[in-house]
Amino acid sequence: MTITTANQSTSRAFSPMRILVLLLCALVLCSIVLPYTQGTHAKVADQTVVFTGLDFLQGVPEGQSNGFPHPLMLGATVSIFLAAVLMIVRPGARSMPVILLALATLCAALFQFDIRFSASSEFSIAKDTASFAWGWLLALVSMSAALIIIIVDNIKAARQDKRRFLASISSSGTLPEGYHVRTTREIIANDFRKHWMVYLLILPTLIFYLVWAYGPLYGIVIAFNDFAPKKGFLGSKWVGLQWFREFFRSPFAFRTIRNTLVINFYNLIICFPAPIILALMLNEMRSVRYKRTVQTITYMPYFISLVVLCGILVDFSSTDGLFGSIMKNMGLPVVNLLGDSKYFRTMYIGSELWQRLGWDSIIFLSALASIDQELYEAATIDGAGRWKQTLHVTLPGIMPTIAILLILRVGSMMNVGYEKIILLYNPLTYETSDVISSYVYRRGIIEANFSFSTAVNLFNSLINFALVVIANRVSGKLTETSLW
Repeated sequence: MTITTANQSTSRAFSPMRILVLLLCALVLCSIVLPYTQGTHAKVADQTVVFTGLDFLQGVPEGQSNGFPHPLMLGATVSIFLAAVLMIVRPGARSMPVILLALATLCAALFQFDIRFSASSEFSIAKDTASFAWGWLLALVSMSAALIIIIVDNIKAARQDKRRFLASISSSGTLPEGYHVRTTREIIANDFRKHWMVYLLILPTLIFYLVWAYGPLYGIVIAFNDFAPKKGFLGSKWVGLQWFREFFRSPFAFRTIRNTLVINFYNLIICFPAPIILALMLNEMRSVRYKRTVQTITYMPYFISLVVLCGILVDFSSTDGLFGSIMKNMGLPVVNLLGDSKYFRTMYIGSELWQRLGWDSIIFLSALASIDQELYEAATIDGAGRWKQTLHVTLPGIMPTIAILLILRVGSMMNVGYEKIILLYNPLTYETSDVISSYVYRRGIIEANFSFSTAVNLFNSLINFALVVIANRVSGKLTETSLW
């Protein structure tokens, strides 16, 4: 039975449809040497310029983009290449080739959108004369066809697997006559009839998220236009990827991305394991009174208002504050800790740890309470001490909780609590404290550049989404625990 299933999987993986997809991917990669766009030179009216896809990959076009590969062209090419390699290395892969081909198709479509509205400033092509050459059209059609074919092939493969599964159930002979395997639609309909009141309770929450979380998403379009409140989202002038380019060309791009990643990395390696260690220590305490006292003391900072907390830190960190007095009494030079950029990250991570340590340990204490006590008894019978029990019973018992929280923490690596940053930082500490969120706040709210801030925030959200997907897949492989 195992050999038959393997042969069926192999034959499906190397089906003619998949071979056709590989040929289309090869056609797309070959098309980059063909003309992708053309038009009249912006400075010389009677001169026609023609650019191939390879020119955009090499940064050949004139204008402000000279020397820089076009990000969408690069994304489409890399996605197609990875999809082809993945289908060759792992012929049975289903979801990732679809994702990569969809990403490539989206990049190719947005590529010409960017050319159309940024031709004059970026590529020295007169805006009204820019046209799309047949090389780009061939690539887009091939990508779209490959995407449709791979989706159809996956649907056919899923149906074959289902028919094979139902056939194996029917041939077992253990089911009653006339047994019917319900479809997903039938299961949902039957469950709704039984528990319709529960679904009714969920309805207000669903409406809330549809109205306040998904409804405003159409406002993302202002990242691609020069938004003017009077003209509205769709009436403002379209500018393509101008704001994304402006961010990455600015001297603040590297600084804000670096600070965001560094602060989050320190937060991850220091503030994530600390609540786990505290929960394990509290779990080993025999004195209930002492345990509750420690819990109360560690919980209390979390309930202090963030504004009050930051005000306390600013006062304590000043030259005549608590920390300054301690340094003076110890004979050390007095330093304003929040006025010197090299101390900002330490102050931020230290205050974050102090404020959230006890609160974050609650969920791990709950996970520890759910571990079956018979496992500890069995470990004791086998001669395991407290340390061995922690390694082989306690940690495996709370590992699913740790994995889920780690996925969520990694998925927010590009996010830092901008409220706390804004309340603590100042121009003297921008070098180590200015993160993407605070930069977006200054450009979007203070300077009223809504389109620029939306573009930067969109980039930030896309990176976070990719990190969540990667962390979830890695966790599923390593710990067999994932969000989906």
